[in-house]
Amino acid sequence: MIPARPPAGQEIPRSRVAIERNAAAAEATTFDLIIVGGGIYSVMLALEAGRRGKRSLVLERDDFGGAASWNHLRTIHGGLRYLQSLDLPRFFESVAERRWFLANLPVLVRVLPCLMPLYGRGLKRASIMRAALQLNDLLGWRRNRGVGEEQRLPAGRIVDACYTRDAFPQVDRRGLQGSALWYDAFIPEHQRLLMETLRWACSLGAMALNYVEVESLLLHHNQVRGVLARDRPGGRTFEFRAPVVINAAGPWCRRLAQRFDQDHPRLFRRRLLLFNVLFKRRALSEYALALTPRCRPDHTYFVHNWKRRLLAGTGEVPVPVDEETPSPRPEDIAAFIADINDAVPELTLREQDIEHVYSGTLPARASGDLSGREVILAHGDRQGPVGLFSVSGVKFTTSRRVAEKTLRRIFPPSRARKIAPPAEALSGRWFFPYDWRLPADHNLGELKPLIEEEAVVHLDDLVFRRTGLGENRQRLAELLPRLRPLFAWNDLRWEQERVRVTSRSPGPF
Repeated sequence: MIPARPPAGQEIPRSRVAIERNAAAAEATTFDLIIVGGGIYSVMLALEAGRRGKRSLVLERDDFGGAASWNHLRTIHGGLRYLQSLDLPRFFESVAERRWFLANLPVLVRVLPCLMPLYGRGLKRASIMRAALQLNDLLGWRRNRGVGEEQRLPAGRIVDACYTRDAFPQVDRRGLQGSALWYDAFIPEHQRLLMETLRWACSLGAMALNYVEVESLLLHHNQVRGVLARDRPGGRTFEFRAPVVINAAGPWCRRLAQRFDQDHPRLFRRRLLLFNVLFKRRALSEYALALTPRCRPDHTYFVHNWKRRLLAGTGEVPVPVDEETPSPRPEDIAAFIADINDAVPELTLREQDIEHVYSGTLPARASGDLSGREVILAHGDRQGPVGLFSVSGVKFTTSRRVAEKTLRRIFPPSRARKIAPPAEALSGRWFFPYDWRLPADHNLGELKPLIEEEAVVHLDDLVFRRTGLGENRQRLAELLPRLRPLFAWNDLRWEQERVRVTSRSPGPF
């Protein structure tokens, strides 16, 4: 269940912790490290630095969490998938990190029951899946240590065909033998998780600036001294000081490494475009469904119950290394929909049913499939600038662990303090159900503290990356005029911001 949000019109108390967009103050401060990029890996680097008593500055050229971190499937996966290849190190990492999210951010990360229909084909047979679920629970026996009662993950099991039909009425019944049932975790409000984690980092001394683009390194005798960066809205250039710079720019990390030093292909050897689709359809089940099309027995899709809506993923498309901002082609979307319909013949999805397409680029192996491991590169070890590091991550789930590995390498020996997140991060503030509508006699004044405390520069920052207000396009169209009083912009600026928002969504607005 998604925590209840305060009634519309009720003022949310201002937090003691804010993300202050003050470049001049940051220029006057000396930091322990500067983090380039504003996705989940950068945010976790800032958090882990703060837990080690290090002060960081996060610099993002656009808005926080606006690329791959915004476009993921909103799941925190354990290690069940890695048992198939017996990749035990990744299994144990994933189980431990899922536990960290559930224990530390219990309002933002919830238990996800998963159901996989079984038809006696290949490895997806009841006998094999039963053994896999038992091994998953045996090796993951510490999965609930330190986790609150409501976030504890039950043991997996095999359920019969009758149970499956009751839980998933539209299941393909041809040859159905039952289902594998297990439990993972998901993020009902993924925007809030990233922003609340960033605020947590700021409570530990971090500063964060969005819409500030790093242009070059500041060096002295090949030693990093900081960065030269430009404030994009104002055009002014600033010098920010730190002896360490971490390039965590996601899909752009290889290009940034080349600009700062030289090309390091291992950072992003190949590019894989992953995409998920939110449909204007009711969810098929209370469970997340792991579905395999008959026409593609090698690929499994997850179909989520996200706020009672159907969210499906993940499509995969190899893309050229030099393509700046790739997006799925119409034929990719059509093939994705055909696969989902093949897995659920009664569904008959159409392209007209699409609400949003979320896509992001991740590193891939030479074979074209998703990379298995993160890359942490110390440029100084290869005759590059001393104090420059680059990080290329893969999984949202293990972002904190990669940050921990990186900082242990940079600041050995460093031990993290056990520090709870600010209470406000666990309040469920600014959560909006998908079908929520603003009552006629209320305003949106409750969003004013959010705008002032979380560096909202553009309207789409607010409706897409601070809240989920923009994910229901029909509601957003109704809300836009009522958001106008929250901003002191003139009419021309407001029209530009409105167009910026509406152009993000597929189809007419």
